[in-house]
Amino acid sequence: MSYNPAHRFKPGRLFITCIDAENIRGRADSNEDTLTPHLLFTTGIDVPIRQSRIGAIKGYNVAFGREVVSIDIANPEQLLVNGDIYLIVQLRDGLKGLIAQCNASITEVLLTPGVDTARSLSVLTPGDTSTNSTVNLAFIFVKANPGLLKLDLSTFKNCVENSSKRYISVLTPDGQSKTSSLADRSSLEGGFSFWVDDRNWFGQIDVEIHEEGGDQEVIGECKLVIIDCFKGEDGEMNSSTISMAWDRRMNIHTPSISLRHCFLAAGIVRVKCIDANGVGDAAHPRVVIKAAGRTHMTKKPTLATTSSLLWDNELEIPVVSESSLTIEFGDFDQVTSEFESLGSSDVNLLPLYKSSNIDVSVNLKHQNELGEMIDVGKIQLALQFVFQGPTNVAFPRDQDTVQSYIPGDSETITELAKNDAPGFSEFAIKQAFDKIDLDKNGYIGAAELRHCLVCMGEHVTEAEIDMMISMLDLNGDGQVSFRSFKAMVESPDPANDDFSYLYVPTRADRDQGNNNMQVFSTYVQFYSITKADVLRAWDALRRSALSSRRGSSTRFDIGYEQLSELMPQFGESSEIFDLLRSDTDNAIDGRQLVMSFASVVAFSSTEKCKLAFDMFDVDGSGYLSIDQIEVLLTCTHFSKRETLKKKAYNLLRLVGEKGTGGVSMKALTLGADKFPSLIFPSTKQQEV
Repeated sequence: MSYNPAHRFKPGRLFITCIDAENIRGRADSNEDTLTPHLLFTTGIDVPIRQSRIGAIKGYNVAFGREVVSIDIANPEQLLVNGDIYLIVQLRDGLKGLIAQCNASITEVLLTPGVDTARSLSVLTPGDTSTNSTVNLAFIFVKANPGLLKLDLSTFKNCVENSSKRYISVLTPDGQSKTSSLADRSSLEGGFSFWVDDRNWFGQIDVEIHEEGGDQEVIGECKLVIIDCFKGEDGEMNSSTISMAWDRRMNIHTPSISLRHCFLAAGIVRVKCIDANGVGDAAHPRVVIKAAGRTHMTKKPTLATTSSLLWDNELEIPVVSESSLTIEFGDFDQVTSEFESLGSSDVNLLPLYKSSNIDVSVNLKHQNELGEMIDVGKIQLALQFVFQGPTNVAFPRDQDTVQSYIPGDSETITELAKNDAPGFSEFAIKQAFDKIDLDKNGYIGAAELRHCLVCMGEHVTEAEIDMMISMLDLNGDGQVSFRSFKAMVESPDPANDDFSYLYVPTRADRDQGNNNMQVFSTYVQFYSITKADVLRAWDALRRSALSSRRGSSTRFDIGYEQLSELMPQFGESSEIFDLLRSDTDNAIDGRQLVMSFASVVAFSSTEKCKLAFDMFDVDGSGYLSIDQIEVLLTCTHFSKRETLKKKAYNLLRLVGEKGTGGVSMKALTLGADKFPSLIFPSTKQQEV
């Protein structure tokens, strides 16, 4: 079965570290001392040849001093030969020409960007069919992504004299430019942002300093290679110092810029125009979509009738900080390549970031000769959002005034910048919250919400009040915090925001949890169970698990007889066993047994966190996953797992460490102190 990975290739820059060549043949001929060996690299198709410096000869070996040679690969699909991309590696001599060569597959290198790969390549002397000659290289591929490049050019050395009369200009290869005074530091600190894509990836940004005046004479300049900014982690600020070429008449010292830059990778909005109706006549109808200063145009419709137009192609629109797209319908002049807009509208992207897929009907508007905005038809669109980058990246990525959403995650909303909330200031929202928070404890409870609604003339049932509270109850404690209330007020679409799509426990579920806790509390009091008893039971369970040949998910399972061995003071303990087992299993998770007792014995919060990690971090990763957190909470809340999914999710969201997908020991301990009712509720709290 042939494998063609063309659709997975991305453009970028291939870095080749030239290490050495060993056992090079053909060295017995004359003029050995005049050999000038170097390496030459090419793909053979539309990619410039790259050459290393001359290596040092050591007997039959050549050392290249780990020189790095780079090759820009703009169209990797064009280099495919039978599903592979090959690099031609030649060992050459300035006088003798080709010494040896090989064809090396770099397919896996291009498909695994950022991975340093060492290769020992067998090279053949012309005319030979076998060899023991090798060239040792190391490869790493830096993928070029569309996105936003942010530059901080605020730190200079030896070039800020008379800064009030000097200006810095930044120009990209595709014509984007910005100019600012050296005296205006606020505009230089992260104030330069440029869109990068295939139009400028492999170019350089020109940075120039010039004096004030009509001729704008350049007195200093340097260049920044754009693709070098891709080497760091997405969103990570990196620093480098670049020396400037300087007019010596202006300054005798060599000036430099301490450059700070970061790259924000774009997500892709896939837009498919399904049809258009009532849009009027156009000789060559097209739909244009604008984002990030770029224009994207559909192909011509596949079907045009007197009443509608149909398309079958899809556009890919890169976005970083966009909260909307501009959609235009018009006529495209194929001779002049000019586009006449016949109607336009904006599409809100925030619902797309939340759900990853939406269908929208766009009402196009056009300004007539009288200045009136009139309806000119509708376009039906299907939108899909795709982001192949770091996990938990929120969009829009670079805007403080619009809420950001993690794609497909309707509950995760980043906070707005203070005093920048659209519609309501933070002060106004706080005033409204304080009026509902009658007892001034910083939370809105069911009784307070009911009182306010009754005062407004609304008649609501107890079930409706519980539903309202549960929609905004982010930590599952039955109350609404100011943060939850503020997120609801500032939502761009509060009617459709789903703050609690996870299971919300019913009153019967909560009552059952209280009853289960009371059973464990009664056993602890009646049998005088101490911390030592709990730790002794855990030690016995752990030793038994270590000797078990079962899988990690079942090695802690115990039957009724083993429960009696772990807790011999109980005697008859079928009640405990029945509480913990499911309807179909004849075994229970022994960790749940031990942790449930630890929850009602006088363990400190830190001790319980340590015990929880000993029990549930079975893979030794240093983090509890969402599944392990759910199991932990079943023990501490004495409830069924499905009723605690929301609490587990919010615990991970509140204290989980970004990028890990889990909760560390330190984070769990801090969370237990900050949110006691969320992780380890006291017996008194649970009974209320």
